[in-house]
Amino acid sequence: RGRMLSRSLVALRQLGAAGGVQAGARAMSTQASSLTYAKRGTPMSLTVEAAPLAAPSAAQVQVKFLAASVSYADFYPISTSHEVKTDLPVKDLKVRFAKAQSIGPMDPIAGPLGKAPKTPAVGGLEGVAVVEAVGSSVQGLSVGDWVLPSAGVGTWRTHAVVEQKDVVKVRNDIPVEYAACLSISPAAALRLLEDFETLKAGDVIMHNCANGLVGQALIQIAAARGIKVISVMRPKVSLDDISDHLKILGSFAVVPEPMLRSHYMQEVFADLPPVKIAFDGVGGSSGSLLARAMPKGGRIVSFGAASGQPMVLPAEKGYKIEGFYLSKWLEKNGTAARQKMIDTLADHVADGKLKMLLERSQFTKHRVSLNKAFEGMRDRRLVMTF
Repeated sequence: RGRMLSRSLVALRQLGAAGGVQAGARAMSTQASSLTYAKRGTPMSLTVEAAPLAAPSAAQVQVKFLAASVSYADFYPISTSHEVKTDLPVKDLKVRFAKAQSIGPMDPIAGPLGKAPKTPAVGGLEGVAVVEAVGSSVQGLSVGDWVLPSAGVGTWRTHAVVEQKDVVKVRNDIPVEYAACLSISPAAALRLLEDFETLKAGDVIMHNCANGLVGQALIQIAAARGIKVISVMRPKVSLDDISDHLKILGSFAVVPEPMLRSHYMQEVFADLPPVKIAFDGVGGSSGSLLARAMPKGGRIVSFGAASGQPMVLPAEKGYKIEGFYLSKWLEKNGTAARQKMIDTLADHVADGKLKMLLERSQFTKHRVSLNKAFEGMRDRRLVMTF
């Protein structure tokens, strides 16, 4: 990740004081505080701005944010200035005189957003808010409902006025921290399991980046369906602890990445059917090692590129490589499908079938929260509450 994102600290500048809305106050009098960036690129600079909200127009809703997720992915739209590409790069090459393919890396902005944000913009890709006021033509939403905004809305703010089409409703009897993290990672995990192979109980799948929120959600959803999950972990100090946690979530086996090169994998696969599909969220050598454990002609779906490097795979293996972009799925399937997906995930949370490693912080201490989230290899997702 270090190659893709500067390790400089996030700069913050205070321009105004955060305000609040009182019961019965008009929308015009609501003060909104936000973390805004004027331009993309490094060094990253976020400004704390405060301004009054205009009243929502006919098709808009005014919302007050309850919680917002903070992860490494939130920094990519801020720190990078390249043109966003939503196709998985693939090119032929030769490695030691043998034909090979270079796959990726995926564009880190393309997955959740699909395109670069227009600046100035408010930071934050995910969050949950409560509706405070609705426009005259808004249907299906009422004051007091919880909503999840689309990734481009910007969630590092206290309040916002947004188009109704840019939010979906979520049940309000689950923890706000969980609701704030449903829109991207668990959503991606569900799509990976449902959109590429018809998976049934007893099937075997593999994935890397297992300690990330996509990985943790994928394990739990798959295990609940009787699917055997082999989780691959990159070496790290807390490997034993997170390995135990992933097994509790439902992993059939947790494999340290270096073991993919060893005879140990023969023991893992001994009594299992062939791996039906693999999901790569890292790319580079990690993705290449994951592919190495797949049968010839195996199917591999790339959903991220934490390493910032391409996978290099031997052409003779005939792997079927595809990229998954949540932004493309949302654009193709629309609001109704997104609503159904969020309902499914929220029900999993309410039923105790989807748990997340989260760390709570406060928006008033956003400087600490952002710099903690900037650390690589975090197992716990930071969530700012308001």
